[in-house]
Amino acid sequence: MRTNIINAICASITFLRIFGCASMTKAPSQPPSATVRIEEWSAAYYAQAETGKGTLYYNGGRHHFTISGGGVGGSGAQKVSATGKVFNLNRLSDFSGTYHGISRGLTLIEGKMHAKLTNQNGVTMYLSGQTEGLASSLGAQAFEVNLTD
Repeated sequence: MRTNIINAICASITFLRIFGCASMTKAPSQPPSATVRIEEWSAAYYAQAETGKGTLYYNGGRHHFTISGGGVGGSGAQKVSATGKVFNLNRLSDFSGTYHGISRGLTLIEGKMHAKLTNQNGVTMYLSGQTEGLASSLGAQAFEVNLTD
């Protein structure tokens, strides 16, 4: 009986964390400054390592960028294909930098992910996408984003 109570408490805490993160990764209803498309690969066992590339669509132009970084929380390996909205981007040069935030997702062959990331210039990306592999994530992220053209 005691084990059932402990399991119920753990399940409740997990439920609240996942749905709390869901509301924090939802983009505002206002029009974005730009949009992004990202392909990323990650591997994790409590700590995550990630690398990828993407395209920023800003002021009628396309700008390519690279992603590298990691985080804590999660395990497994996955490929992420995501799109997102970018807010508070006033100059193209403000896009590059170190983004910090939270992400959540579950991949069992195929899955979904959501993330909210903000850099030192106040630029915020809200991402959602499809995942392939076998992984779970719920935790803090830090990415270095650099424009390549």
